[in-house]
Amino acid sequence: MIKPEGAMSSYREIEVEVKGGVLSVGVWGDSGPVVLCSHGITSNRQSFKLVAEALAGRCRVIVPDHRGRARSADITGPWGMLAHAEDMVAVLDALSLEAADLMIGHSMGGFITTATQANYPTRIKQVLLVDGGLPLFDEVPPGVTPEQLIEQIIGPSMQRLSMRFGSMDDYRDYWRQHPAFARDEDWQAFCDYMPSDLVGEPGDLHAPINKEAIILDTESQLMSDVIPRSLERLTVPLNFLQAPRGIMDDEPLYADDWLDELQARYPAMCWQPVPDVNHYTIVMGPKGAAAVVEQAVSLLDLE
Repeated sequence: MIKPEGAMSSYREIEVEVKGGVLSVGVWGDSGPVVLCSHGITSNRQSFKLVAEALAGRCRVIVPDHRGRARSADITGPWGMLAHAEDMVAVLDALSLEAADLMIGHSMGGFITTATQANYPTRIKQVLLVDGGLPLFDEVPPGVTPEQLIEQIIGPSMQRLSMRFGSMDDYRDYWRQHPAFARDEDWQAFCDYMPSDLVGEPGDLHAPINKEAIILDTESQLMSDVIPRSLERLTVPLNFLQAPRGIMDDEPLYADDWLDELQARYPAMCWQPVPDVNHYTIVMGPKGAAAVVEQAVSLLDLE
């Protein structure tokens, strides 16, 4: 089923049957190289809006709401990186596409990208990981549960899943204090994104996210052997963009020395920082989105 949305004539939404339900997918553009995008753990496809709109004139950009999130929130499972990877292939099949010319993954989407290319190598020709997709550490601290781990990493993004908001203004107030969006241009971009982040009626606005999906996806991407094994099986160069500042606009998720160590392990890896961005704004802010677009254009040889 295809539904136009808003005033963007080049944008449409499709629904794809997958295990456990129906996956909602946004498509920007009608022709050109295929760019498949994968969003973060509590996010949705609109986090890639700036990137998708910038590429849509030259590419077809495809971004699902991952199972358990946003318009795909009613999917009942299974969860984990391999389930998401299977979904990405189902999206390509639904659009009668042999392969994506490039897959871009931000945060958890980077891990999904890694798993998809490793398990379906003929379907993903190139990868671009954006502050995600590589191990954050060699070993999880002993005794830490998946829920504790993700709360430590993403903080307010996880806390909001159990919250109810009276209005969109209340939701903006909740986020306004977050240091990641201190810059006016980043804050405006995030405000434009916010309506996609809530469902319900005034007085009961809430995030359409399955908490079980968040916990089990965390376990899959950070506490299992899925990603280490996938990294060993990648058949394409590993391009990585680093946000020099982290989720709270503080220390990065991936420090320079850790990335250098990972690069020594995976010789096909090439990483570079994107100046003046944090983990959120590297895709959601104008400056970060422009850097992602620039790298995508280079990889696709569209210059």
